[in-house]
Amino acid sequence: MTERWKKYFDGHGAFNRDWLKSAVPHWGFHETLYGMIIKHCPKPSRILDVGCGPGWSNFYLSSLGHYVTGVDNEPELVSMGKERAELLGLTTKFELADAFDLSAYHGKFDLAFSCGVLEHFDRDITIQLLKEQALCAKKVLIEIPTKYTAYAGGITDERLYSVNELARIVEEAGLKVEEKFGYGDLNATRTHILLRRILPRFVWRLLQNRGYAYSIAVIGSRID
Repeated sequence: MTERWKKYFDGHGAFNRDWLKSAVPHWGFHETLYGMIIKHCPKPSRILDVGCGPGWSNFYLSSLGHYVTGVDNEPELVSMGKERAELLGLTTKFELADAFDLSAYHGKFDLAFSCGVLEHFDRDITIQLLKEQALCAKKVLIEIPTKYTAYAGGITDERLYSVNELARIVEEAGLKVEEKFGYGDLNATRTHILLRRILPRFVWRLLQNRGYAYSIAVIGSRID
């Protein structure tokens, strides 16, 4: 994790005693993502979270009955995750690992996913990282922010893709696209708010799935 991301998470209370104040909104925001994981990997599935950060997704998915392992290259985050998992009475694991070498996890999972991680690398590196994750699991999910995160202020991300561009990256990693979707209601401008009020929910979801959202994601399956 870079220093600016540490500062960002610290500013949102991720490392404080009252970290749940930040974790709960995080869980709510990613509700659609978790729903897709459940859809494609019914519990109890074996899930690998690559670049798990503070471990919020690990806690949520573990509480649903999945066997979750979170890996990160930051010892401080791994240690923190272990402590909080024990405090919450969850079985999720946290381990120190490098996303470029997941050989210790090859063939051991049903799903590998990364949330807000791979957009920090050049396109060809992202493909390599997805290939490495595909060696670990039958299915791979990648989630990244969209250009609309700029409205939120703070950190914006270096490499932004459309849903279809992200799907092509997944295909170039040798995976078959199972589903592509977007989520996170845009509410930063008057236009966002107006559209959210007047459009039927199913139309709004169609727009989100085309990238009119704060996050987009693609699920791919390994072609054996």
